[in-house]
Amino acid sequence: MRFAIGFVLAFAGVLPTLFADDSVASKQGVPIGINLSGVVYYASQHPFVDEFRQSQPWVFQKDGAPYGKGIPQPLRPDDYPASLADGNYVESILALDPDFPPGDYVLLYDGDGDIDTRGDAKVTARELRRLSVTVRPKDHQLSVRLTRTNPADPVHNIRFIDAAAEQTYVQHAFREPFLQAWRGFPVLRFMDWQNTNNSKQRQWIDRATPDFQTQGSDRGVAVEYLVDLANTLKADPWFCIPHQADDDYVRQFASLVRRRLSPDRKVYVEYSNECWNGGFGQAHYCADRGRALKLSDNAYQAQLRYYARRSVEVFSIVEEVLGGRDRLVRVLASQHVNPWASEQILTWKDAAKHADALAVAPYFGHDFGQPEKVEATLALGVEGLLDACGPVIEKNKAITAKQAELARRFGLPLISYEGGPHLVGIRGAENNEKLTALFTAVNRHPRMKDLYLQDLANWRDAGGGLFVAFASTARPSKWGNWGVLEHDGQDPATAPKYQALKQFAGRR
Repeated sequence: MRFAIGFVLAFAGVLPTLFADDSVASKQGVPIGINLSGVVYYASQHPFVDEFRQSQPWVFQKDGAPYGKGIPQPLRPDDYPASLADGNYVESILALDPDFPPGDYVLLYDGDGDIDTRGDAKVTARELRRLSVTVRPKDHQLSVRLTRTNPADPVHNIRFIDAAAEQTYVQHAFREPFLQAWRGFPVLRFMDWQNTNNSKQRQWIDRATPDFQTQGSDRGVAVEYLVDLANTLKADPWFCIPHQADDDYVRQFASLVRRRLSPDRKVYVEYSNECWNGGFGQAHYCADRGRALKLSDNAYQAQLRYYARRSVEVFSIVEEVLGGRDRLVRVLASQHVNPWASEQILTWKDAAKHADALAVAPYFGHDFGQPEKVEATLALGVEGLLDACGPVIEKNKAITAKQAELARRFGLPLISYEGGPHLVGIRGAENNEKLTALFTAVNRHPRMKDLYLQDLANWRDAGGGLFVAFASTARPSKWGNWGVLEHDGQDPATAPKYQALKQFAGRR
């Protein structure tokens, strides 16, 4: 469970031994996958060799006006300006990261116009549609500014690339430090890469494409990049279909995956994310649809039933496109602490018979961030809070056992779609700086590795299979300590959560 627009998202899921190759399966009997943190300009994870793939959507600016107060300019289908009125320009923050790799870069573009860089990026030479740029850490912000574009040949396809990769970035789209960190994880869940939560996508035309100005908009990352990364890392992709996507969207999505994904890879498919969780727009959508269809007199039951119904419809379309279920893993997801919700989903119109796994999110520690417990949590201190997590992890094991027994009753394995430490302030407590500092210190403490290993062993022993941890790389903040790495350049020896995942999976 995580935050949605400042609200805590609820409890999340855990693991089984589902569909893992022997070569990557954990020595503990449980394969370990990873949720990839979102692609945004302020992230500390840099997956693309072309850093502009991660840039901020254009901000409209006007000479003499406050920041962001420019007049919106007409955009092309790829979100590049079709023209710029006199005195107006657009700007995009390329990165806000104190650990952005310094060095020599090139900025390439197509079309005719005037481009400059700002912040820590200084242009040292200009050629036709090519700028030489040096990045030196100072303010930890890099921006690209477009002040003129020729309406007859607008600027588009901006790329910002390490100079050493100028000849290879097309064939090798992903940065090696990113690949090295996540190589060997058998499943990649793309929920955040797809910007699944509160998605506005309905039709296939709404999706992101590889030629967009950025892959960091609210449309998420293009499916082509998701598939290419899975192919590169030899991992099975876990896709989350937007909750408002129509049947044609699902069909087109599956068709692209079928054409592009390596034939030896499985395809995990989940309808949206946490449709049980009222902190997300997709949960409200399911509730509205469930009531409109009169699926139950109980509002929450109607919500869960609609989720089950639409999930099965999505599974059916994907199965048809893929030509069967040999490569397909159909995931029904539920709330870890609520076996009743799982049963409602599995039993509605025999949904369990059309699925391959029940997934939950077995986070531990969320109670410590409740507003009414802030003072008690602070009184524990770092060592005391680490001690207090042990009994919570043991309590989690009993809940997992109930979910695993329920899944077995319907002939399904129990897996996790997310999981890990959930130490974060909620409902106002996130603004307590001392609480945030305590949670960060606990997540960084060497003992966190032992706690996470204990949690993973309990998950396995209680009947869980594949465990897809949340999440790859992110800096700590008041909104949580979700990253098992804090930034791309972090020494793994200083990352206890990352070390726990690798050790449990037998990849020390």
